[in-house]
Amino acid sequence: MSLVKNTYYIGAGFENKMYTLRQYIQFENTSGNIGESDRYIKNLSTNYDEAYVKAVKYAKEDNVTLVASLIDELDPIIRKTPEYFEKLAEDLQIKIDDFLEANPVLAQHFTTYGDADTEVQRDIGFAFYDIKDKLYKYGNLSEAQVDFCLKMVDNYITRKENAKVWAEEKAHAEPVPVTEERIQFTGEVIKTTFKDYVLPNGMQTSSQKCTVKDDRGFVVWGGDVGEKGDRVTFMATVTVSDKDPKFGFFKRPTKIQQI
Repeated sequence: MSLVKNTYYIGAGFENKMYTLRQYIQFENTSGNIGESDRYIKNLSTNYDEAYVKAVKYAKEDNVTLVASLIDELDPIIRKTPEYFEKLAEDLQIKIDDFLEANPVLAQHFTTYGDADTEVQRDIGFAFYDIKDKLYKYGNLSEAQVDFCLKMVDNYITRKENAKVWAEEKAHAEPVPVTEERIQFTGEVIKTTFKDYVLPNGMQTSSQKCTVKDDRGFVVWGGDVGEKGDRVTFMATVTVSDKDPKFGFFKRPTKIQQI
């Protein structure tokens, strides 16, 4: 490898905090192709005149040509004074206020649930609070982030309302019958899931399971008797849950009919 060009120059530095000395190199490799390298050497000063004097000194000591940019060609150095940070905070607050004014529903959610306890935060979803923190850090959110937050709160409110309704219905529900006989169940499939199994021969399989709310008010879980929303009737054996007399597990459903 042979050098084609080797110079020092003055740059504005990372985030314009300080003028820095940099080295630009052009070289020819063994294949005859020209490559280049641009690297940081050292910090100089926040004052351009002082930075220039130091750059001349280092270039002379290292026997490298200095190509000094005019100060007008460089980004200005930003001094991080107390006044600078105060201005940043003021500008950020203006952005936050403008954003919240443009998104009043989300603003109300941030006010209502912003300081919620851990249990509520978990129910809403911690992502809601991560996005809220981003607003107060950057002063803005994307449309997708806004929609996501609104959906999370809407789902939380819906779950709370449903839980209240279900609690009232459960209070008036009959308990699951205690019997060893096959009995008839009639009601609505309120949930379906798939459960994975490993057969004795090692083969993996899965089957659909259904949660059914019987017309008598209790809820039972068991095999595939339909899809969510179906009203069905079937015969099965049932075992009452040890923890809840109004929840049970049905087995071997037969005579399944949609009604």
